[in-house]
Amino acid sequence: MIVPHLVALVGAGASAEVFRISGGRVLKLYREGLDPGVVEREHDGVRHAQDQGLHVPRTFGMHECGNRRGIILEEVRGTTLLRTLPLRVPQWRPLLRRFADYHAMIHRCSGEGLRHAQHDIVRVRIEQAAVSERVRRDALERLDALPRGDRLCHGDFHPGNALLTRHGIAAIDWSNGCSGDPAGDVARTELLFRYSGFGRLLRTWPALNLLRPLAASFYLAEYLRRTAIAETQVAAWRIPIAVAALVPDSRVHRPSVLQALERLGVSA
Repeated sequence: MIVPHLVALVGAGASAEVFRISGGRVLKLYREGLDPGVVEREHDGVRHAQDQGLHVPRTFGMHECGNRRGIILEEVRGTTLLRTLPLRVPQWRPLLRRFADYHAMIHRCSGEGLRHAQHDIVRVRIEQAAVSERVRRDALERLDALPRGDRLCHGDFHPGNALLTRHGIAAIDWSNGCSGDPAGDVARTELLFRYSGFGRLLRTWPALNLLRPLAASFYLAEYLRRTAIAETQVAAWRIPIAVAALVPDSRVHRPSVLQALERLGVSA
C-alpha cells in the first residue's frame, strides 16, 4: 500500500510516531515489531468512541507502511492537559473538573461491540508483572472477584491523553480502549496521576510532584460526585491495577507503586 505524503512529524512516543499528512489528517505509525493487536485495539476503541458521540479524533482506517502498521486519524489541534496545568496552576481545579466530567462521559457510553475486555487486558499485565508469584496470585484472585462491566473504558486516561481544544476535551490514544468496569478505569487514572513518570516534563518541573497527590484526590472526588460509583468500588481495583502497572518497561515510578502496595498490605 502506498503511504500518503508525510508532511511533518508532529509527535513521537515509545510505541508510535505521528505524521501530518494532507487533508487535515495524521498518520499514527506504530513502530516495527509492536503487537498488531495493540493497533487493532486502538482503531476499534477510537472508532467506537466516535460512534458513541464522544469528542475524539475521527478515524479513517488502518494503513500499512512497509513492515509498520498505522491508523489514519483526523488532526485535532490543541494542547494536552499535562502541558497546560503547569502554565495555568490557578486554573487547575476547573481544568481537573473538566477532565473528570469527560471521564464520566466516557463511562456513560456502552462498551457493547468492543472486542477487547478490561479484565483480559489487566490479567495479561498481572501475569507479566515483575512481582513475586504470591503477589501475582493474590492480584489475580482479586481481579476475578471484580465485576467485568459493560461500559466503554479508555484504559489509559491521564492528562497526557486529554487534549484541550476549542471544542472541549478530546481523548487521544485509545490503544487500551475496552469494555469494562468504570471503577477499574478510574483506579488506573488515579494511579497514573500519582505515580506515572510522565517523562521530561516532571523532571523539568519537579515542583509538580507536590501537586500530584492533591490532583489525584481532587480528580477522584470530582469523578465520584458526578457518578453513582462509590469510593469502595474504586478501592477494590487498586491492588490489581497497581500490580498490573509493574510490567517491565512500565512508565510508572516503580518504587512509589511498591510503597503504595505496602500501604495496602501487599509486599511485592
